[in-house]
Amino acid sequence: VVAVVVAVDEVGIVERVEGVEPLEVSTHHRPHMASHPWTRAARMAASRVRSKYKPPIEPLKYWDIVRGDTVQVMDGHRDAGKRGRIKEVIRKKNLIVVDGINLRTRRLPPSEEQPEGAFVKMPVPISYMHVSLIDPSDNQPCTVIYQRDENGKRVRVSSRTNTVIPKALWRRRDFLSRSEYEESPLDTKADVASAVTYKPTVLSFEEDVLKALGKLETKDSKS
Repeated sequence: VVAVVVAVDEVGIVERVEGVEPLEVSTHHRPHMASHPWTRAARMAASRVRSKYKPPIEPLKYWDIVRGDTVQVMDGHRDAGKRGRIKEVIRKKNLIVVDGINLRTRRLPPSEEQPEGAFVKMPVPISYMHVSLIDPSDNQPCTVIYQRDENGKRVRVSSRTNTVIPKALWRRRDFLSRSEYEESPLDTKADVASAVTYKPTVLSFEEDVLKALGKLETKDSKS
């Protein structure tokens, strides 16, 4: 039996020992770490692998905030204390877009009005948990509970002052009413959309095609 003495450092490299040829250490069984599990380098490599995992987002079942509400950003965000109106609600990711909050610079592509493009500041989504509704009685942020009014309708109520917080009036994003909508060249005209292009019959598909070609034989044609 021949004993071979080698020295291995923390990153798995074999150092040359006087009078002994170095051996190669294989790390193919640990592709994300090049050192032994008990070393500091291995723990750092494993932490980088774990940091890439993002837990799935579970959408909230009930929302106290709707589009059009005025909210205030609470502590824990760089825009804490600012207020704005909610422009969009992203329920699948528990995010909201507040006008004038969490602004980021975006570059607009060239267009007819601005051939060279432009840089504008636009609000980006923030977490639903970073904002709070405003109590209309004292103009201060508050938490919300639900109660029944005199008509039995479920309404939002401030948990501090018991004041009803009405929801913002829902409006369409493209136009307020159908009468105010202006047709564009890409829209289908109203007379074309309302034209009747199909009349149901008792004929089968093949008989319908033969009738259109004038080759359908009926009892009257046979007589």
